[in-house]
Amino acid sequence: MEIRESSDRFSYLFDRFLAKFVDYLLALSLEHAGFLLGSSWLAWLAATAYILVADGLPGGKSLGKRLTGLWVSGRSGRPCSFYESTVRNIPLGLAYILSQIPWIGWFLGLLVASVEGLILAGMPSDRRFGDDLVGTMVRKGAFGGTERRQDPSAEVARSETTESSTP
Repeated sequence: MEIRESSDRFSYLFDRFLAKFVDYLLALSLEHAGFLLGSSWLAWLAATAYILVADGLPGGKSLGKRLTGLWVSGRSGRPCSFYESTVRNIPLGLAYILSQIPWIGWFLGLLVASVEGLILAGMPSDRRFGDDLVGTMVRKGAFGGTERRQDPSAEVARSETTESSTP
């Protein structure tokens, strides 16, 4: 298992937190746009759906990950699918749903999101609980789903040089 230098790890974790922050802002924008159009339940559903499936967008990149140069790979090394994205984002979707509860919801949502962030920051594998649920990994690099890799050993060699992984 490769351990990143502290400055590289800090930069990588910052990019991950920034990407998720941008995705939450987009979800909130979807929700508020729906409220303005008069459909609160549809707005809430669209925002929750975006949080869950965002990493399954083409190339395994949500809007936040596109802006930070990150992408999510599944177990096969290919970009994350919608199913993998939904499973890996269940904890964050739960945080968003809990945040909708009046009075105490924001605290509950923040608590769940904080636990995910602490797991990510505290683990040398650079994976949060959602990643461990489905076996995904967030990577920084050029692969975005447009190139085709026929040789699986090339992906393994590439991941060994640029990413850390868990045993």
